[in-house]
Amino acid sequence: MRKVTTGIILLFILYSNAKAQNPSSADSAQQFLSELKKTNGDNQRLHTLIKLGSYYLYKPGEVKSDLDSADLFLDQAKELSAKLQLSKIQNRVSFLRAEVCFERGDQGKARIGYLDCIDNYMRAGDKEGAAQVWFSLAKRVMYSSDSSTMSGLHGFEQALNIYTALCDKEKEADVLKYMGDKLLQQGKLEAAENQLQKVLSLYNSIGYKRLHYTYDLLTAISIIKGDFNKALYYALEMLKSIQATGDTALAYGLYARIGTVYNCLNDYEKSKYWYNRALINGAKNPELFYTINNNIISVMIREGKKKEALDFLLRLVKKRPPANYADKLLVAGRLARCYNDLGNNELAEKYYLESTLVAKKTLWPHNILAANKEIAEFYFSRKRYDQAGIYFRKVLAAPRGIGDVEMERSTYLGLFKTDSATGNYLSAIKNFQRYKLLTDSIFTVGKTRQITEIQLQYENDQKVKQLESKGKLQQAELQHSGTVRNFIIAGAGLLFLFLAMGYRRYRQKQSSNRLLQAQKQEINLINQDLQLIVTEKDSLLKEKDALLIEKDWLLKEINHRVKNNLHMVISLLESQADYLENDALKAIEISQHRIYAMSLIHQKLYQSPDIKMVDMDLYIDEFVQYLAESFGPPANISIRSVIEPLKLGISQAIPLGLILNEAVTNAFKYAFPDNKTGEITIRLKKAGTDVELAIADNGIGIRHAVAESEPPRSLGMELMRGLTDDLKGNITFDTDGGTRIILIFALDPLEKTRITGISPEFISIAYGH
Repeated sequence: MRKVTTGIILLFILYSNAKAQNPSSADSAQQFLSELKKTNGDNQRLHTLIKLGSYYLYKPGEVKSDLDSADLFLDQAKELSAKLQLSKIQNRVSFLRAEVCFERGDQGKARIGYLDCIDNYMRAGDKEGAAQVWFSLAKRVMYSSDSSTMSGLHGFEQALNIYTALCDKEKEADVLKYMGDKLLQQGKLEAAENQLQKVLSLYNSIGYKRLHYTYDLLTAISIIKGDFNKALYYALEMLKSIQATGDTALAYGLYARIGTVYNCLNDYEKSKYWYNRALINGAKNPELFYTINNNIISVMIREGKKKEALDFLLRLVKKRPPANYADKLLVAGRLARCYNDLGNNELAEKYYLESTLVAKKTLWPHNILAANKEIAEFYFSRKRYDQAGIYFRKVLAAPRGIGDVEMERSTYLGLFKTDSATGNYLSAIKNFQRYKLLTDSIFTVGKTRQITEIQLQYENDQKVKQLESKGKLQQAELQHSGTVRNFIIAGAGLLFLFLAMGYRRYRQKQSSNRLLQAQKQEINLINQDLQLIVTEKDSLLKEKDALLIEKDWLLKEINHRVKNNLHMVISLLESQADYLENDALKAIEISQHRIYAMSLIHQKLYQSPDIKMVDMDLYIDEFVQYLAESFGPPANISIRSVIEPLKLGISQAIPLGLILNEAVTNAFKYAFPDNKTGEITIRLKKAGTDVELAIADNGIGIRHAVAESEPPRSLGMELMRGLTDDLKGNITFDTDGGTRIILIFALDPLEKTRITGISPEFISIAYGH
């Protein structure tokens, strides 16, 4: 059965229009961001911000974060253009911001933005700028519902009036072409064809050569009307225009249209040839991933490779899941067809129903008709006649012009068979009469003769061009042969002279060659020696790399085992704690915290790619959370960490972790008696070559506080002083309005080169409140 995929082929036009608006695929966000960092002046920065906004706005896919990024950069561009008082740039930015609103689905806000932009252009006397916005707005909404009173035809009419007043015939023709396309989508075929004929006249009046896109739309109209002789004429004129201009950048859709025409004429060889041409031409376009591969699947199904086609499609879905409704419709339809051919009725019905739902969300009413027709044929083949009749009638209920004549014809045939099977013979006869009437209107003897004449005329034109080209080539060859004869006579004399001179030089070169041969042998020996040296060097380097990998693995294994052993000690202490009370139990719990501080260091080491350094921001975050959970966590105490990204070696990380344990543990236990509300703050930063750790609370302060040079005496305080000495640092205690402990120590000079870059953005994490 012949199926005309008009709706899918028309998507090529939408893609080509959108592609013209998008930034070059060679550009990337990284390039623009790098350019933004290097900008010196406001003007250059403004243009780069607009580039970034446009990049994220027109980036393929429907991702909210891309639109958020577009808003961010366009807001900055708006402020900067207002500061520089560049009205033309301000209008450009306003237009792009309206585009963002449209992409978000806020058509009301988008409409206000578009109209404001148009008013600004008109007040500035820039009518061409206003026309461009009208044109862009109309193209935006022509394939969508005309909500918020944004009508595609209205926008085209406004742009057309301006271009007509400016006497810009090329732009005038461009607008008329899109208006014809819009009328085609609405099913107003006669009006669309008349409009496109005006477009051809305008283009011809100014000598414009790229007529193939206009002929493409005329071909689509003729296919839908079932006038295949006219469709073939327009298709061949389209092909002549492509050949004359060499414009093959978007030829995949045009070649596919020619294949569709031959498919309608039952010329399957030529149809297959042009579909393959479309496949080759469009293979490099990622947006056409499913459309192109759909043709491959169609060929596999026609060749009877049903299981291979299904496996191929499932691999495609796994490799790149469909991201838009058009691709989802293709996938659902093809899965339904494959499972239907393989006899899996349950899955076939599931995907046929899915295709009818997805089709409603696409831009093309024709897709809905095609999906309804396919599921109707499925139900008929399974003798579920009532359901088949429902979907057949949905196809015929669509306005004339949306579906093509061939679809209407085959639908009447399907409904005739359905009514016959259910005993509704009166309706069956009427449907059969309509089927015969459409068949006769499409395939009459006169039309068949016209189609043949059109094809022969095209082939004869091609042969005449080939003969003319061949005649010119033969004449040029005759002229060339006379010139060659004269050159041969003169060349013979010169050749004799050159031979005599060459023989003399040959004798001279023989002696030189013998000397060169000896030198070459000597060089070869030297090269062999060098090759041996290089081979040995490569072997030693590989051995070195293997030893380094083994060393890193061993270090990780050591840290892993140390961590496991420390955790075993913690478990033993927990077991012992079950049999202890009061001071002994508290001592065990404090020891557990200290051992966990060291254990976590080793865990971070063997989990890190850099096995010699500890990410202190990650370590402190996890360790402080462990302490908070160990003490309840207290509902009245909140912890705030402000930690710069910083790496330390194990020799400094362990003392720092133990000091942190003592200070935070004391704050939890003693700073907030009687459930007093408070906050513990932890800060770590790098100041030059020094590292500063500050732990502060707003509690009652250290009891029995003394001068800063003489801190309170306890095992915890003594431990902090001892660990500070290990770090070769200085620790101070401040008890004014709470307790504040500040540790400053110099970064180990052996580890300075291993510190990663520190961002000015700190990590802030709050626990509790």
